[in-house]
Amino acid sequence: MNLMQVTLSVDLPGLGKRIREIRETKGLSPTWVAAQAGMSVANLYRIESEDAKSLPRETLRKLSEALDVDFDAEVKAALAQEVG
Repeated sequence: MNLMQVTLSVDLPGLGKRIREIRETKGLSPTWVAAQAGMSVANLYRIESEDAKSLPRETLRKLSEALDVDFDAEVKAALAQEVG
């Protein structure tokens, strides 16, 4: 069986800032969130400071789970805007 990987590219301005604000509002440490999302703290900081140029959908899903926030609705809305 051949597998095909499909990646989506969508701009979500301010996403890193929102991730940091949600994490801080919930009182979660960067170390805990990074561990829950299976990434390094340095990578989390790159995302939060918006130094990361891209964010794999799977990483966003893991951050959504760690922060208990559904970012998928934002992704879908942004994709709909690009298509429409």
